[in-house]
Amino acid sequence: MAENQETPVRKKEKKFFLSNTITLFIVLIVMLVFFSLTSESFLSTYNLVSMLSNLSFYGIVAAVLTMVLISGEIDFSIGGNIGLTSIIAAILIESGVNGWLVILLCLLLGAAIGIFNGFLVTVIGVNSIIATVGTMSVWRGLAYTFSDGQSIMAMTPVIDFLGRGKVLNIPFPIILFIIIFAVCYVVMNHSKWGRKIYAIGVNPMASFLSGINVKQVKFLTFLFSGIAAALGGLILASLSGVGMPQHGEGLELTIISAILLGGTALGGGRGQILGTLVGVLIISVLYNGLTMLNVYYYYVQIAQGVVLVAVVATYEVRQKRLQE
Repeated sequence: MAENQETPVRKKEKKFFLSNTITLFIVLIVMLVFFSLTSESFLSTYNLVSMLSNLSFYGIVAAVLTMVLISGEIDFSIGGNIGLTSIIAAILIESGVNGWLVILLCLLLGAAIGIFNGFLVTVIGVNSIIATVGTMSVWRGLAYTFSDGQSIMAMTPVIDFLGRGKVLNIPFPIILFIIIFAVCYVVMNHSKWGRKIYAIGVNPMASFLSGINVKQVKFLTFLFSGIAAALGGLILASLSGVGMPQHGEGLELTIISAILLGGTALGGGRGQILGTLVGVLIISVLYNGLTMLNVYYYYVQIAQGVVLVAVVATYEVRQKRLQE
């Protein structure tokens, strides 16, 4: 079977996801209209730019993590990675290390975390849920240990630009967000490597027998996930001006929820980067809109859970009908 050829099943899947993505866009538009009518300042330039800047750091992680999920694995350690990276960045800045070197060292830290996760899953054979839940605790614990549980100032011109800088009056985090989503979209939809990820998610054994290096592909997805989470940690440290061991706490659930909302299956082999983009936007708009309406945080959590369950349940029903 030629790698460049799409099977009828794959074409059918693409139509299915296009339909779901259009539905999600409609949901997003309805939410935008609703919140614009109920809150005068919701559609203000300041609020929209702030919302996009704030979602950029976890949106970047969501884009890359989508590839991990499509391959049939998962990475719960991203939140701990974000917290540890923000603390390490702050410590390095406090020690007088050059800002560019801080960024490089933190991205290398993210790469090391991704390599370690990939090693546990692909070489040792530990289930990715168990492996990354375990390493999540390790990274979070190290963040608290290195910081003694305290926040550390993380202000330097280079790091400040990463989260607060602008290019042509567009916040730099938003630019990074767009670029990384575009790259992930091209990789997953127009490259051999992207097709390998889908094939592995559908059937790892068949992919192995067809000549795909399954372990290598999965290992690389964990590597990129680690780097993306570290970048997210750097942006978050820049946006807040401090490194905090609490940074990214619970964020893995929000990110995974956005990915699932976009139509990616936990079992692998199914999902789209474009769907993840809309999922991230929906969760961000929902949180921002309800917050501006002074809705209590725990009601916001309930609303996010209801939306996620309703949309994913609809996906599953439609998917079953598609297969009949």
